[in-house]
Amino acid sequence: MAEQHVTTEAPLLRGGILRQFARVSALRNSMLLVVLAGVWAFFFVATDGTFLTQRNLVLLAMQTSIVSLAAISAVMLIVTRNFDLSVGSAVAFVGVILALLTVKHDVNPWLGVVAAVAGGVAMGAWQGFWVTRVGVSSFIVTLAGMLYFRGIAMILTNGATVAPLPRVLTRMATGFLPPAWSVAAVVLALAGYAALRWSEFRRAEALGVSDGRLPGLARALLPAAVAAAVAIWIVSRQGLPYLVLLVAICALAAELVMRRTAFGARLYAIGGNPEAARLSGINIRRVIFWNFVIAGLGYGITGVALTARVSGAIGGTAGLFLELDAIAAAIIGGTSLAGGRGRVLGALLGALLMGSLNNGMSLMNVPTFYQDTARGIVLLLAVALDQLSRRRSP
Repeated sequence: MAEQHVTTEAPLLRGGILRQFARVSALRNSMLLVVLAGVWAFFFVATDGTFLTQRNLVLLAMQTSIVSLAAISAVMLIVTRNFDLSVGSAVAFVGVILALLTVKHDVNPWLGVVAAVAGGVAMGAWQGFWVTRVGVSSFIVTLAGMLYFRGIAMILTNGATVAPLPRVLTRMATGFLPPAWSVAAVVLALAGYAALRWSEFRRAEALGVSDGRLPGLARALLPAAVAAAVAIWIVSRQGLPYLVLLVAICALAAELVMRRTAFGARLYAIGGNPEAARLSGINIRRVIFWNFVIAGLGYGITGVALTARVSGAIGGTAGLFLELDAIAAAIIGGTSLAGGRGRVLGALLGALLMGSLNNGMSLMNVPTFYQDTARGIVLLLAVALDQLSRRRSP
């Protein structure tokens, strides 16, 4: 029986599911880059150049970091047709754990971080248990979590702010890598991305799904090279924020898991066709449970980053509506609500697009309700584009 599972699942894990949407994802990301470039050009003119200054772009990157961290785990869940509405409340709960331990009980800051992240993992495992073992819809489970996670955070703090956090934590969330090291990090990231794409190119050629033309690979690397050049210009002044570096590390780890491991292939298979995935030998409940555990790890990392950035925990308002921003970023970035399709890179671009709209309109002194309207329209158009692309696909 075990041999049957290996033989039926092996073609799937060689990349069959991934290849089905790779070309669509690349096209979607390219279109998103063009839209982002247009938005930046508009705000450059509308703000008399202020928007595209190095200082403002660094600020934009830091403002987008928290949503980007939350969007990473959102992609992994939506790919399997699951949703997480508890992200904001879970992040607030993690922040309360960290603040109470380090401020009220004088626990070593790094032990406090470990405990807070472990609390996030426990929350993810708790919700995964209800979804996979009890059979409750992820929508209902996480909706309930949205309510009681924040409620518990409020109970533990009695509705008060717990601050300030130890300076070692706030410095890590607000500090910068030196400019020279920052440039080296960007170059190293570009080299790593090029090596990954080259590996995928060689793999596709070996599987007979590529014509072996190097110009195609060069075109695929061109947007990354342009982005790296812009990043080098931005960080050459003040350096790379540690928070942005954290986003890059988490995104790289998630991308490797989703694109280069059997577990990631199973995520796409479950979202693409759950029944076919089950018949191929995939333990759907186990995969989804561990997917929620990974989401819990995301709660922990995001909660620590947010709490350290503001140097305190506010159980009632920390992470408010973060779950909506994370889901919106994932969808705008090309993650399909029907499951089976989505990329971490696309979600990061979606978060950057939304952050650019907020930042640019704030520089133009546009009222916040206009900003909400613009974000809603962008989200609606992104979902409509997803539906149209699915109708036209074979």
